[in-house]
Amino acid sequence: MKQKATTSKRSYLDTLFLAYFISHIPITLTVDVQPLLPADIIPRQLLALNDLLTRQLRDPFMVLDSNGDRNGGLAWFRSLLVCELVMQLPFFFYAVWALWVPSPRRHLPLLVYGVHVSTTMAPILGMLFFGDIDRSCSERMLLAGIYLPYLLIPLAMACASYSKCASAISASTAKPKSQ
Repeated sequence: MKQKATTSKRSYLDTLFLAYFISHIPITLTVDVQPLLPADIIPRQLLALNDLLTRQLRDPFMVLDSNGDRNGGLAWFRSLLVCELVMQLPFFFYAVWALWVPSPRRHLPLLVYGVHVSTTMAPILGMLFFGDIDRSCSERMLLAGIYLPYLLIPLAMACASYSKCASAISASTAKPKSQ
């Protein structure tokens, strides 16, 4: 059976989510992966970007230690980066396709992704707001402003996807009206 071509316009939220995933692929591959790699294999231009994050913006999470220590006090953060690389990065490609098409089956995977990422952002933002890091209030707020979209967009994705999933379940389980 042929699938009917979708002629509906992409919603504002789907457009936002699509832009989020399209932008997140190069960010993951060029920025977020750096703390997981030996510094000597990272291209010089990307190291300069890391330097901007860690020295000028004072991001405590993305520090690359020249002695190979990998900032062991933040092993929990490195584990989140591994999850991003292994679990989320492949999903980004699916999400771009599913939002571009738009696939009617996109809502449940987007719900799972949105809940997962919202949950992983809690310790990151918690560390910025309440953690024992040597940062001024304005530095913490600047960093929170950089990280906050990675909570808010997935949270909006989870809420919107939950609504779509709940509506689909309700529609499929509704009793037919008797005539």
